Amino acid sequence: MIPPLYKWYPMVQPEGYPSKTDALERRAEKLTEDYKQALKMKKVDEKIDNLEFELYVKKAQRNQLNLEIFTNRKLDISV
Repeated sequence: MIPPLYKWYPMVQPEGYPSKTDALERRAEKLTEDYKQALKMKKVDEKIDNLEFELYVKKAQRNQLNLEIFTNRKLDISV
């Protein structure tokens, strides 16, 4: 039986060569960064939704005031 190649010639990784743990760490860093960005975007979306709702309410109040101001009312001046 022929002995495996690494028995005679040990395999040594060169310096600076990325290993599996390096790739795992980079992946974990990327995922945490993506998660942080998603949280920031969620907060921004909530703020935008709140501002849109405030604008909607203000516009509805303005329209209601306009209707109250410009509706023709009959005055009953009978003596």
